[in-house]
Amino acid sequence: MTRLVWTLALAVGCATATEAPTPSTELVSLGDARLYRRMSLDLRGALPSIVELDELEAGSALGDLRDGLFDDPRFEARLVDLLGQAWRTQVDEFLVRYEEYPQLAGDPTLEYPFERAVGEEPLRLLARVAADKAPWSTIVTADWTMANEVTGPLWPVDYPAGESGWRVVHYTDARPAAGVLSTNGLWWRYFSTVSNYNRGRVAAITRLLLCEDYSGRAVTLSGGDPDLGLEDNLRQNPACLGCHASLDPAATALFGFWPANEYNLVELANYHPEREKLGPDLLGVEPAWFGQPLDGLAHLGRLVADDPRFARCTAETAASLLWRRPVSSADNLELEALTAAFAADDRFDRVLAAVTDGERYRAGGYGSAASADTRSRELVVRLLDAPLLASVLEDLTGFRWTYEGFEQLRNDTWGHRLLGGGVDGFYATRSQSAPGLTWLLVAQRATEAAAGHAVQVELVEGGAAQLFEGISLTDRPGDARFDSELSRLHRRLYGDRADAAWLAEVGALWTDLAAARADAADADAADAWKGTVSALLQDPLFVTY
Repeated sequence: MTRLVWTLALAVGCATATEAPTPSTELVSLGDARLYRRMSLDLRGALPSIVELDELEAGSALGDLRDGLFDDPRFEARLVDLLGQAWRTQVDEFLVRYEEYPQLAGDPTLEYPFERAVGEEPLRLLARVAADKAPWSTIVTADWTMANEVTGPLWPVDYPAGESGWRVVHYTDARPAAGVLSTNGLWWRYFSTVSNYNRGRVAAITRLLLCEDYSGRAVTLSGGDPDLGLEDNLRQNPACLGCHASLDPAATALFGFWPANEYNLVELANYHPEREKLGPDLLGVEPAWFGQPLDGLAHLGRLVADDPRFARCTAETAASLLWRRPVSSADNLELEALTAAFAADDRFDRVLAAVTDGERYRAGGYGSAASADTRSRELVVRLLDAPLLASVLEDLTGFRWTYEGFEQLRNDTWGHRLLGGGVDGFYATRSQSAPGLTWLLVAQRATEAAAGHAVQVELVEGGAAQLFEGISLTDRPGDARFDSELSRLHRRLYGDRADAAWLAEVGALWTDLAAARADAADADAADAWKGTVSALLQDPLFVTY
């Protein structure tokens, strides 16, 4: 089983292109089946079905099948993980801990659901807007947010009593309508100390929504007047004004979230409309958004949506997430086209579609004319990072890897998200792009457990079919049903058809695994299937795309 033996080099070099590179080609596209597999993984966190692959093979347009992914219920959930890489709110720790709520204290299994519910509030709003194909500007103007059975009873929202699941709700504490800019989840992640006066929050807004990062600006720390206090220096020192001339006027709009004590539960969970007018006095500036007069948080949301940088940043965010790398000046032409595609109808699904239509997204290999810069910049093989692997395995087998209430592939406190190439929101801010030993180990353990779960539930216990179809523990290599099932699994897992050599090789593996046990025949068959499926799920063609 040479193709199933793990080496990092193999994992990096397993992309297959449509045709041999030509001297005039820098990037060579994936074949349609593997490309649709990439789209399906990126846009809904699941593999294509056999029916979809049949439709593609029969001549259905790839673009039509891709557009269908935006209508899949899994698209919304996938966007939560995808946008989480950019917004970095799926963190494992907030200033408020779950024990501070009497409803949750004493049950450590509620820690993970609480942390995820908090961090996913803004992401769920973003994802719902995209899934509803509503104008993307809604993300900063909506008068609603999202809550589930965890945060709904804890926060001042009109979550229906006795219900469960994520639902559209409204805050009841008089906070203005500004979409994600009015959510607890965003500001618990990007908190402000009492003395910071919301400046860090404005920096978060400009990074996330305008792609203007204050932390990337050069700062001169000399030249301050030692006779002036910190706030006076920030208002008068030219080196400080380079940032604070725009930061401070915008920060005045966020004083309803300004805490008198940043560690107090009541202070952080509730909006304080009585503090809205404190900003201009405490910061010594008139409210403004980059020179435009500003009248409160709701107005700030509208100004952000109207800012020309908002459309460009939306395109940059979509491209960076799907290209799996930061954008650069070399991408300007593509980004201009993506910005135009977004601006045409103000919908996030349209800019995602435009990215998947591009050469950079579709690349599955390098042509002979590829420059060193292209080879170092373009990612032609992507890894299943831990959250995506969790999504795919659950969709395939129903398996969820949990411990004490913590999803092992989606957290780091008691899990393996970082080790599996994921984003933790603080230290790792981009998913892993090259295979490593910890990623390999996490992938192995997760796929082994998923394989065992599928075999036990479906073949041993006779549960509902999810991974397998039309196979039983009495079938053996060489039987028509056995070989047909292997062929179907190859196509389902990898997106293309198996050849005779592969079928013989995997059949031989199954036989060797069955012979290694001296138990009853059915037990041998079950163990053989567990080992075989585990190997198939660890194949580089499965864990890369």
